[in-house]
Amino acid sequence: MAENVKALRRRLRSIRNTKQITRAMEMVSAAKLRRAQAALMAGRPYAAKLKDLLSRLAASGSVAHPLLESRPVSKRLLVVFTADRGLAGAFNAQIIKRAEAYLRESTVPVELVCVGKKGYDYFKTKKVSIRHAVPDLGAKLSIARAQEIGGLLVEAFLAADCDEVVLLYNKFVSTLVYRSEFEVLLPLGSDIKASAEALPIRGSQEFLLEPSPSAVLVALLPRFVSNRIYITLAETFTAEHSARMIAMSGATRNCEELTEKLTLKMNKARQAAITKEIIEIVSGAEALKA
Repeated sequence: MAENVKALRRRLRSIRNTKQITRAMEMVSAAKLRRAQAALMAGRPYAAKLKDLLSRLAASGSVAHPLLESRPVSKRLLVVFTADRGLAGAFNAQIIKRAEAYLRESTVPVELVCVGKKGYDYFKTKKVSIRHAVPDLGAKLSIARAQEIGGLLVEAFLAADCDEVVLLYNKFVSTLVYRSEFEVLLPLGSDIKASAEALPIRGSQEFLLEPSPSAVLVALLPRFVSNRIYITLAETFTAEHSARMIAMSGATRNCEELTEKLTLKMNKARQAAITKEIIEIVSGAEALKA
């Protein structure tokens, strides 16, 4: 019985230590979530205005660019965004599961670009073609890294190494909600034209562009691709910190519940041990009297 009490004490000490770790991780994730959410909310208006400008250029019908041209899809590039670390609930598993389903159902060859260590570590052990990997993001939002990834995708598309580029990432909805989404990045034509059709009708002379609409479009399209990657990274990081905060909060609550149950169990074991000792003492005293 004494050994049982000692074992329960060791287990309680271990659970209390785990609780301190999960609570600290929850607080760290909450702080990172606020910063990531602020960056995401600050970047969305810029992305919307940039898309609006490109849509108006496309609506004029006087400009063309290879990034806008759709062609028959014979090969796809799937960009999978995951986290570098785990302990975030189903955040990474959800993306990996959807990516595997996409690879199974695709009727054309698909190459992967893995952004995030967890996705790369998983797919490198599978029979999947990985064109490029970025496994060291460190949950740090960087426009330079977004430009690097965007430049790689634009180069592959313009070189006809792929006919379509698709993004798969977790989109941040709220602190408690995120959802995985597919989004066609390249070609930009269908997305830009759809936005152009939704624009209100305005005068054709609303903008005066110099040196020319074509030159402006050539300058803005690569920047638009990099900005889309930047916003996608911001969505991923925000959703990741949200998922980890929720997971660590749940782990902390579980530790508290387990501590209460084990404390009760240990007290019962101690009480039983004390009662047994008292019975043995009384029995010995009665035996001596006899």
